[in-house]
Amino acid sequence: MESEYDASSNGTNGGFADWSRQAIGRLTALWTSPRIGRVAVCSPIVGFIAGLGAVLFLVMLQLTYREVLGDWLHFQRPSTLEDGPHAITWPYPWWLIILIPTVGGLISGVLVFTLAPEAEGHGTDAMIRAFHRGGGVIRGRVPLIKSVASIITMGTGGSAGQEGPIAQIGAGFGSVFAGWLKLSPRDRRILMLAGAAGGVGAIFRAPLGGALFAGEVLYATTAFESAALLPCLASSIVAYSTFAMFITPRPIFLLPPITFSGLRELPLYTLLTLLCAGMGWLYVRVFYGLRDWFFKPMPIPRQLKPAVGGLLLGLLALAYPQVMTGGYGWVQWGAIGMPPELTLQGETSFVPHMEMGILLALAALKILATGLTISSGGSGGVFGPSILIGGMLGGACGQFFEWAFPSANVEPAAFVLVGMGGFFAGVSKTPLTSIVMVSEMTGSYSLLVPLMLACGLNMALSRRWTIYEEQVQTPIDSPAHQGDFVVDVLEQLSVSEVGFRTEGIERVPASTPFRELIHLVARSTETLFPVIDRNGRLTGIFTLRDLRLALVGSEWGPLVLADDLAHRPVLAVTPEDNLHTALRRMTELNIDEIPVVDSKDPTRLLGLHSRRQLTLAYTSLIESLRAPAVMAEKPSQSGEVVAAS
Repeated sequence: MESEYDASSNGTNGGFADWSRQAIGRLTALWTSPRIGRVAVCSPIVGFIAGLGAVLFLVMLQLTYREVLGDWLHFQRPSTLEDGPHAITWPYPWWLIILIPTVGGLISGVLVFTLAPEAEGHGTDAMIRAFHRGGGVIRGRVPLIKSVASIITMGTGGSAGQEGPIAQIGAGFGSVFAGWLKLSPRDRRILMLAGAAGGVGAIFRAPLGGALFAGEVLYATTAFESAALLPCLASSIVAYSTFAMFITPRPIFLLPPITFSGLRELPLYTLLTLLCAGMGWLYVRVFYGLRDWFFKPMPIPRQLKPAVGGLLLGLLALAYPQVMTGGYGWVQWGAIGMPPELTLQGETSFVPHMEMGILLALAALKILATGLTISSGGSGGVFGPSILIGGMLGGACGQFFEWAFPSANVEPAAFVLVGMGGFFAGVSKTPLTSIVMVSEMTGSYSLLVPLMLACGLNMALSRRWTIYEEQVQTPIDSPAHQGDFVVDVLEQLSVSEVGFRTEGIERVPASTPFRELIHLVARSTETLFPVIDRNGRLTGIFTLRDLRLALVGSEWGPLVLADDLAHRPVLAVTPEDNLHTALRRMTELNIDEIPVVDSKDPTRLLGLHSRRQLTLAYTSLIESLRAPAVMAEKPSQSGEVVAAS
């Protein structure tokens, strides 16, 4: 019995040991995989930290709202699911309405411009710049400084959103984590995007939208960073799940039961899209116009400019306090109507509290307020203000259509949702993200078709401006993909398509003595010399460098033949090989020309292919590929911001 027990125990231990070794072996193989290994292992870790960062950021922001806006300003904004039902109170006294945003801007400006100037403005642009031009590197202090500065800016009433700060927080950790592990620049860029996806997906309760946002926001066209999709999905899943452990992941907006009635509603949604496109152009022009023409020329230190922006915002808030902070509650209360769980006793649920004129006025004033806050150097995102602007536009259009077409049974709340998605898609060039994120934020996919129309059409109408000026047109325009694209382009061309020379080649017999070699090379203009046997077959090659090395041992001269200098085996290409193969083999030998041989008979020399021919072919193809983008990108009108290529 004892021996049976021992055998069973040993078998169990052996089985566990075998399983452990296999598991470690699989993890090691995954980690060392050249494509996705390290990123696949690290993405969930980055997502976990991004989820914790989103929780901490939201809790601190809500605490600042309560302490500063609630206790000091007595300002109770409309209810949300996060803070429960309560009455709306307007801020007072008047001098604090001006003072608090000014002080908030001053603290934020000193903090950012002293410790981390790259945390200025809306952080998504900084993340995009780090991906394209910074090798995915974000300094470790940036996420912390960005978090604190954004909480101060928004918590004191600044008109900004949460997407920029949380994107830079998640992206910053992904970058720093990749640096600790000494990952390649490619892996570091992807982990940076994974961190941004996790943070955005968690804080907006939109895991799929966050994953799409990180890959789509990099480009001003419909291009997408496909290599980052799976890591971003993994990070966003873990971040959202981590966030849900601490904060119940309810939709940010609640809608009444709404449906899409079919083709007859599409013209109305098209009219809303046209209005969103026009307002989007105004948004971008005011946003960057204030920065370039008002705040930049201001003859004061950069640290003080956010305080000036806060002062002007406070003056605006004296008449319209709704423009302070992000403003999700105003969209719910004013444009959609409050759901039953947030209505106070005696109120009717889902009845908009603002009329069409007020909604339009707030949409326009929110553009000015956001420019004053962020264009001055304040810290915060542009997604929240964009949602308010689009929602107010949609609410105004919905009320107008309800009045103009009483028999059409128009539901204004439907136009609020479509306005939010359509407006942000146009200004950010993220149509897929806008469709999915707005649907997730409202917990409703019932208006998927109108959202697709609004986002796609506005994307087409607003191709000449973007709120993210660090976007590039396509991957070919990104320095991050320059090396990848060189390989892709060279693989499209074969040696036979580009051509190779057959004249002027110095074929050197293998038995040529060293002294004759010196005279032959001295009279020649060639740099590469094929060596052939008595039957004219290629046996090797040598270069001027090989001859110079042989001259160092010139006392052996009488014994050296051309055959002794030849490299073997011969690194050559065939006419069917692509240019990437030719370039790689030239690089291995450090030569500027390479033999071209018959694919069926490698000893038959056809000619020489040069690096110069390869470069000219590559340049020509690149110019032909860029021509459509260059033709499409006309010079912009004064004040417009066009994505740099």
